Amino acid sequence: MKGSFKVGRARVKLLSLSPERALDKLAREHITVYSAQKTGKNALCFEVARKDLEKVFAILQGSCYNIVEVRDRGLASVYKKCLAHVGLLVGALLFALCVLCFQSRVLRIEVVGSGAYYEREVTDTLSRGGIKPLSALPRNLTPFTAEILSLPNVGFCELRFSGGVLTVEVQVGEENSPLPCEPLLAPVAGRVEELVVLRGSPCVSVGEEVRQGQTVAEPFALYGEERRQVVVIARVKLSYPVNARYTGTEEEARAQALLDFGEGEFEFSPAEDGFAVTGRAFVSAALNMD
Repeated sequence: MKGSFKVGRARVKLLSLSPERALDKLAREHITVYSAQKTGKNALCFEVARKDLEKVFAILQGSCYNIVEVRDRGLASVYKKCLAHVGLLVGALLFALCVLCFQSRVLRIEVVGSGAYYEREVTDTLSRGGIKPLSALPRNLTPFTAEILSLPNVGFCELRFSGGVLTVEVQVGEENSPLPCEPLLAPVAGRVEELVVLRGSPCVSVGEEVRQGQTVAEPFALYGEERRQVVVIARVKLSYPVNARYTGTEEEARAQALLDFGEGEFEFSPAEDGFAVTGRAFVSAALNMD
């Protein structure tokens, strides 16, 4: 890149099993990403300053990220004209300073696009990072873009700031509809073996016994002292006891137990006309998680 034109922006396309994690790596190195878009399951396109390209290559080189394309973006040149009279020039300068003072602050936040129903989640994300009405805009917006892209079904996110208005464009797949704010329920009565709650509030603990249909994660979260409704992103794994008898050979008993109970930890012991099966079976349930 030595000797190349380093003013403006460049659009980078990379391939990886988890391409959005590249945004986290760039954020840790203080590289500003101006927009990011998933163009495929394993593909991500993003824009960075042309002067930061060498750093981007160095950060991602030798990792699991494969940069397949780099394109230059057009530059917009802005020129200022001076007034002939000193009085008018001073007045214009004072006016410009007042405008710049307000334009450097976030006066309003707008969430647009097909994913505008995520407005509460987006504003919560910005608020946690210190972006609120009348606050200054951070120089690095990459962490906010990465977190919004992690929301279910979101494929594109861009933050634009102009005239004191921060516009957050969020796009989801055309086939997707707004996700309901519903709780995650226990599919069977049993013991909680695993519980992962990325968004929402857990209602039970690992090792606790629950009944079928009991709420294990609710669609609410605390932000300071305020309790707000959110879309639950969670997964639970339960186990329940198994005690059954099967006729036939041990192989037949194992095959039938697999059909009846699926995943589990079973013991097979000879019994009259067949085999007795004891142990625990596992059942999982999730909301907005693969």
